[in-house]
Amino acid sequence: MGQAPEIRPPQGLSGEIAPLAEAELESRLRTGLLTLREIVAGLDRLEDRLNRSGIPESATQRGYFTPDEDDRVRQGVLAYRNCRLAAYEMILRFRDYAAVENRDLGYRCFLLAFGAALALYAKSLRIIAFAEHVPMLRAKINEPDLKYDLEAGFFDDVLAGYSSLANYKSLSKAGVFWQFHRRAIRTCTQRHGADWVWLLDLARHHRHVVRRRLLHVLLKRLRHDWRAFGQSLLSPLRSARHGLERLLGERFAGSRASGKPAFTFTRQTLETLRPLLRPGDVLLMRSDSRLTAALLPGFWTHAALFLGTSSEMQALGLRSSPYAARHWDKLMEDGSALGQAIEALFPCVRLNPLEKCLEADHLVVLRPQLPSAEIVAALGEALGHLGKPYDFEFDFNATSRVVCTELIYRSFHHRGPISFVLTKRLGRFTLSGDDILAQVLDPLIQGTEPAAGPFQPVALALTRGDGRPHLAQPERILPLLSRIRGGWRPGRRRGEQNSVVSAVVRASS
Repeated sequence: MGQAPEIRPPQGLSGEIAPLAEAELESRLRTGLLTLREIVAGLDRLEDRLNRSGIPESATQRGYFTPDEDDRVRQGVLAYRNCRLAAYEMILRFRDYAAVENRDLGYRCFLLAFGAALALYAKSLRIIAFAEHVPMLRAKINEPDLKYDLEAGFFDDVLAGYSSLANYKSLSKAGVFWQFHRRAIRTCTQRHGADWVWLLDLARHHRHVVRRRLLHVLLKRLRHDWRAFGQSLLSPLRSARHGLERLLGERFAGSRASGKPAFTFTRQTLETLRPLLRPGDVLLMRSDSRLTAALLPGFWTHAALFLGTSSEMQALGLRSSPYAARHWDKLMEDGSALGQAIEALFPCVRLNPLEKCLEADHLVVLRPQLPSAEIVAALGEALGHLGKPYDFEFDFNATSRVVCTELIYRSFHHRGPISFVLTKRLGRFTLSGDDILAQVLDPLIQGTEPAAGPFQPVALALTRGDGRPHLAQPERILPLLSRIRGGWRPGRRRGEQNSVVSAVVRASS
């Protein structure tokens, strides 16, 4: 009956139809037809979302993707990936149509495999055309993401499959079989009802689309190969850069910029602070003795998100979040009576006991003004980034690596009244700890109601000139934060030096 299409599905998918009894094969054909209709409907919905989406234009004008836009792109990628895998399985399952003795069954097996291949090919063209000329979107689709179990290079993989001459040749061979048997196939489908006639029309439509795209395929293949060649040249440089970043991170993580023997927050300080904390609180910190205090701009140089104790997480209903459920056993293993926090700290996003997280000299606790369901969603979002590498480039437009304040941004942005504005620094859109605090203070200072603003500062601990941490009275929190924002530094002695050069020399020696 001719040669089967040679589109190669991913390894692990298998299926043989030739040895099956006719009744079993008939049942599989009915199921396959219904499945293909769902695949095509899913691809149609995705194309409609692409047509109506303003994400590429908005992100390009803004210069970065917001977390909700990032999630929508990822969800679109996942929807396409699921449809593609289902289509591959359909192709593999019915590609052995030539070995089926019953011609009626064989023709319909062919039509299912051919229709799935054509629909996938045509819709892939649309997705490639949508993203190929938007560098930011193409880069976003290519990013790996632990949260969504996406590997690097997804867009390039789709482009490679679409522009594969071997795949195009396989479709052409199937097209030759179609040409020789189209009348018999048409008669067969008409005999089996409207669903099969729908599939026949689908194949006719997409076949003409694919046939007209030969030159386009060759051009895309050339562009893809040239891009792959360029990436192969740059790959050693990227590897060397990330290796250097890791080496520097290992060398300077935890390095101190002054001769202070230890952090000032003691166990007693933590036990005093602990009753003031709730799950979902944002912790902005500064450690005067750490090198980051000398190298990073602003006063608040680190951020973390408080999760609470295991009993607090259970009472909050955190397990209802799929990302929290994925790490639930680890969350419940925490032995700290004070609870734990999640933070992006070299080498990766990780969980730390509160006493380890608060190795600091200054702390402000910001409470999001959100209902408990939104707090659960924010904490779940943060846990979705658990294990991602630390981002030495501070690039908020990339989600494969995360920096400390980015974890806060991605967890809370566009939840309730919370909305962060990124600031461009050295060509990157970022959010510093001081930026977070400024965006918290502005509505509080301007508001007429005491509860105005997306966050409320609920605790402030500052190490003063006597070298001890002091907990501010509630009415003093806003004035003190405003003074820090204006340049005042608690605990700084007259003549005290904070030279970045000398700090780096000391840390390196």
